[in-house]
Amino acid sequence: MRAIQARYLVIVLAVLLMLAGFKTIPNTPMDVFPEFAPVKVEIQTEAPGLSSVETEQLVSIPIEHAMNGIPHMKTLRSKSVLGLSSVVMLFEQGTSLAEARQAVQERLLLAAQRLPAIVKPPVMLSPLSSMSRVLKIGLSSTQYNIAELSTKALWTVRPRLMAIPGVANVAIWGLRDQELHVRFNPVKLAQHQLTATQVSQRLASAIRPDSGGYLDTAQQRLAVAYDRPTLDKEDYLQMTVGLSNGIPVKLGQVADVDWAHALPIGDAVINQGDGLLLIVEKHPDANTLSVTRQIDQALAELTPALHGVNVDAAIFRPATFIEQALHHLNQALVLGIGLVAIILFLFLRKPRAAIISLVAIPLSLVTAMLLLTWLNVSINTMVLAGLVIALGEVVDDSIIDLENILRAMALNQQQLQPKPLIKVIAQASYEVRGSVIYATLIVMSVFIPVFFLQGVAGAFFKPLAYGYLLAISASLLVALIVTPVLAYCFLKQTPPQTEHALRLPHRVEQWLASRLAKPKTVLASACLFLFGMLATLPFLGTEFLPAFKETDFLMHFVARPGTSITEMKTMSLRASHELMQIDGVRNLGAHIGRAEVADEVVGPNFGELWVSISPTVNYADTMQKINQAIAGYSGIFTDVQTYLKERTKEVMSGNSASIVIRLFGDDLDSLREEAEHIRQTIADINGLTDLKVESQVLIPRIHVRLKNTAADHYGVTEAEIKQALALMTQGQVQGEVTVGQARFNVRLIGDSPAQDSVQALRQIAIQSPAGAVITLADVAEVYVQATPNEIKREGASRKIDISANVAGNDIGSVAKEVEARINRLKLPEGNYVKFMGEYTEQKTASLTLVIYTLLALLVVFLLIWMSLKSMRLTALLFAVLPVAVAGGLIGIWFIGGVMSLGTMIGLIAVMGIAARNGILLISRYQQLRLTDGITTPRLLLNAVSDRFRAISMTTLATTMALLPIIFKGPVSGYEIEHPLAVVVFCGLLAAMVVNLVLLPALILIFHPGEHSH
Repeated sequence: MRAIQARYLVIVLAVLLMLAGFKTIPNTPMDVFPEFAPVKVEIQTEAPGLSSVETEQLVSIPIEHAMNGIPHMKTLRSKSVLGLSSVVMLFEQGTSLAEARQAVQERLLLAAQRLPAIVKPPVMLSPLSSMSRVLKIGLSSTQYNIAELSTKALWTVRPRLMAIPGVANVAIWGLRDQELHVRFNPVKLAQHQLTATQVSQRLASAIRPDSGGYLDTAQQRLAVAYDRPTLDKEDYLQMTVGLSNGIPVKLGQVADVDWAHALPIGDAVINQGDGLLLIVEKHPDANTLSVTRQIDQALAELTPALHGVNVDAAIFRPATFIEQALHHLNQALVLGIGLVAIILFLFLRKPRAAIISLVAIPLSLVTAMLLLTWLNVSINTMVLAGLVIALGEVVDDSIIDLENILRAMALNQQQLQPKPLIKVIAQASYEVRGSVIYATLIVMSVFIPVFFLQGVAGAFFKPLAYGYLLAISASLLVALIVTPVLAYCFLKQTPPQTEHALRLPHRVEQWLASRLAKPKTVLASACLFLFGMLATLPFLGTEFLPAFKETDFLMHFVARPGTSITEMKTMSLRASHELMQIDGVRNLGAHIGRAEVADEVVGPNFGELWVSISPTVNYADTMQKINQAIAGYSGIFTDVQTYLKERTKEVMSGNSASIVIRLFGDDLDSLREEAEHIRQTIADINGLTDLKVESQVLIPRIHVRLKNTAADHYGVTEAEIKQALALMTQGQVQGEVTVGQARFNVRLIGDSPAQDSVQALRQIAIQSPAGAVITLADVAEVYVQATPNEIKREGASRKIDISANVAGNDIGSVAKEVEARINRLKLPEGNYVKFMGEYTEQKTASLTLVIYTLLALLVVFLLIWMSLKSMRLTALLFAVLPVAVAGGLIGIWFIGGVMSLGTMIGLIAVMGIAARNGILLISRYQQLRLTDGITTPRLLLNAVSDRFRAISMTTLATTMALLPIIFKGPVSGYEIEHPLAVVVFCGLLAAMVVNLVLLPALILIFHPGEHSH
């Protein structure tokens, strides 16, 4: 009544709300999926020259010990490879990223002081989002060589991209950073009575920047600067490096100076040739679409500076998938609103009444979007999916309210003394208010379990629940406040419908009467249907998340550990030629090994190929051709998956496979042996593909051991041998020179570096203090010994993974068989296994849903009882809900018979909506029974007739809103929503039959009333 009296204020506030939404929503950043990775902090430490075992013992374990006990840390992992340690910490959900990084930094300052002197300072990597890679950019050129291209990438492109808000890192694969190499000749040094140490000292002194102080004159202060050598080779060749018999010796007399680059740690392939691959990564809160647009703009601005350079920014572009997904969801939203409008016009038969109901859609959706923005919930495809699913339901409350208002207005017109319209509308709205509020609370209650999901499942489905529930809540307020106001303003001049128009269609009424004449037959049929559907449950497959139809594919390309970068590049080039011949493949980029300050801690044997395909080609056929092409490389592990799928797997287990068996133990040999035994045990399981044991194997390593007697004879010290080794293999950086913003290292290295064979290493020249030139073999033993290529740890224990993907079978059946076989094995003492991956995550999430659904059902039961004030009627309504859910199971069989988290949440939604409509029917039945006092088929027919239009309209409105998603199929953006929509569609149709037929039949049987006896 008060809302109607203040109708002009209500209308003004509603218009202002819409205007605020139209101004805010277009500027709201949108992304593909919410952040699904936990807070992660990674520490990388360079340990030049240390083996994987030494890196583990001297670097990784001390850092692990320092990090143990950090508040809210749930997982501690480390990986030690040749010369590099990576320690990763994962934190509990809800942990502040800033607080986690601060806690790690405080402990890292202490841990760094206890590391060996040879180790470089530990570096805490920039925080990255769960979908860290935002763009892959290929640079290639026929005009510049790779070294020149590297200079442009490092000092022109990278700084510009790093300046973009939201960009966390730009890693460059294939980088050949130009250096000025001073190549000395040990023989010439001996002839001039000089040593490499003397040359190193003079060179470093000349390059080192030193201040010349200041000169104060009477008027001003002038700074004094010492000019260092530039990039002119002649400046270096004329540099004096020592005296020989009192005569100055120039650097040009004992060394050559030329441009070169350091030994590479990785490489890249762009399309079918050489190039650089720039991988742009973003911060956790950065928006992919916004960052991508700014990168595109920056690359356009750099075009003049990159003349002669081919820039391919489409090798991997997640923004394309996001744009497609958002387009499809927006299309579904618009089409859904159109279909809902058609249903309303057909049922209400009054344009004004239909428009009043339709007003609830934009008001509810805009209110939900504004609340989500205010709550700092990122707007993504899952939120939009929740709004699409709620699309039909947001008009439910308004339909129920309006339908009762129209019925009351029609009855009022038939009275001899009609009541004032404002009282009629207020009373009609008040009649259904309790039912509407309780029904909405029930729908909200069934989503309680979703908010208890953890990990990836919670990250994906909580935003969907937020969008859905906020839209439903907003629709309740619209129905209680706005709908009565609009009805009073726009329907008072409208002639009411006849009583006949408000009742059941005659044929439907006859059919329903025949069913209610035999209520026990209806009950038997419902029981038969329910038990029949329950019998199919054991045959349902399971999966965690569906395959996402991205047009960018990721292929792991992993050779045997120890394979060189050169060999990997040769094979990657061959693969790129084959893949680029496939119709529809537009771009290809590959990276091999690792890059500086990147999140890939791998060896040179590890590569990834990234392929982008045209959205117009047949998706399944193209993917099959790609799989066939990549599978033809013997001795190389390959797999094909989309980046999003790979990332979700990586977050769940730290491994990119669907099924992961993690074997823990202390002895590496025992771990490798038992892992191979496990692999052989499960190798013949149907559906397992890409089965492999993690490549923790022994690789050759060259050792140098001093011959003490020979070293004493020649007067050579251990320090001089170490320096000779370093200078003759990789050289030593003496300093750097700057040109503009570019910096170039100056490296001292032997003129014949030993980089290709053990024999060459034995023959490197060493100068003795007496001036004699000897070989390394004269004073040291050089031999080859096996060492682990990498060592991984988790929870203070070493580990090794046996992993596999699944094809041709559902993941649940395969994973159960894998677990059953491994549980029958007897593991060596000290070893144990942990099952991880998609199935484990899905099983945990499913158990959480089941447990908290039972709690939600208790809440629903209490709400129904509070609404109906009858324990028997509450039990009857509760009893029909499983039949409605069984209807949703039909939808699961329609989409392949695989139960996923999306379909389970769909079943939960069906249960809530079925309970909602059931309350409407029973409340009307209770109102009619107050006058008759006895339950008869005619009374129930009248109750059904009075609520038929409301129930059928709400059901059809919701199902029609889902039709665009159902008919479009699981396209980009619908991968999760499509199975959910199909389940809800089938479940709601079953729920309508349950509420209109089965529920009245149960009332006739079990709630006849005292007068009927």
